[in-house]
Amino acid sequence: MNHIVAPVRWGILGAARIADGAIIPGLVKSAWCEPLAIGARSKERARAMAGKHGIARAYGSYEEVLADPDVEAVYVALPNHLHVEWTRKAADAGKHVLCEKPAAMTAADLDLLEGVDPALKISEAFMVRQQPRWIKLREILAAEEYGKPLSFSSLLSFMMANEADFRQKPEFGGGAYYDLGCYTAMTARYVFGAEPKRVFAATQNNAGGIDMFTSVILDFGSGRHATFMVSLAQASSQSIHIVCERAFISLPQAYVPSRVSPNTIAIDTSADHANSNIHTLEFPALDQYEEEVTNFARAIRGEAVPYFDMNDARANAAVADAVFASARSGTWIDVKGY
Repeated sequence: MNHIVAPVRWGILGAARIADGAIIPGLVKSAWCEPLAIGARSKERARAMAGKHGIARAYGSYEEVLADPDVEAVYVALPNHLHVEWTRKAADAGKHVLCEKPAAMTAADLDLLEGVDPALKISEAFMVRQQPRWIKLREILAAEEYGKPLSFSSLLSFMMANEADFRQKPEFGGGAYYDLGCYTAMTARYVFGAEPKRVFAATQNNAGGIDMFTSVILDFGSGRHATFMVSLAQASSQSIHIVCERAFISLPQAYVPSRVSPNTIAIDTSADHANSNIHTLEFPALDQYEEEVTNFARAIRGEAVPYFDMNDARANAAVADAVFASARSGTWIDVKGY
């Protein structure tokens, strides 16, 4: 890591749980970041969160954060339906933007970001792909150390009991797919280093109109399939399994790694179901949100780090479009643009 010239000064849009419990603590711990300002619809709430985390400036609106000339980058920690709107406003104010996932509810929504200053860094905040473990996984797969990856499967779920949560509202971008499926779809694309050609999906919706359970098949062509299930009405699960030509690879605690114990990749090269030949790669315990904001700040400062622009976000949104279209039609749906 090169010498830090100056930490990137951050503003936070929204006093959400993700900001309070993950993003701001990551910013505080990172030598590359300075959390400078937070804005919320309630100035009292902004002041309370600023005081809790030692943030110097608290504003009673998002606009005031964007108008602060000392803020270089913003984290958009707002409900899903507001992500594109405030990403555009932040970019128009000359700020780099790390936007909470999903970046948009449809691929067409991202048309609003056309014409922004190309010098600005704008990325969808999938913190998982900033884990050293995930970066190493992609290196292994890209090098085809165990042959080509041919299948991917994942489970990601938890029991959402809070009826007041914005994720219970379809108009806010609620539901299992927008909250969890965006991760699993992104991960399948990350593993294969390619875009799916078509999608088959089934959903189970509740009375409020959000999907509580969604099961998906992504066809990447050439015999490569990804399958995943996401749910807001099941016990906690988080798994990734990848089958290559000569190995079975799994990531325990795949999306939310331990902050106190080593994180691992298990690689089984046995060709016999009755036996196993597992070797394990270990990575130190980490705060993946600190990794995320650090790498985004380093990208702003011109460092060579993993960075995913809005073309990646648009590709992920195109998969979401196809998932919901397939669930409505009960048929395979082509992913538009690929």
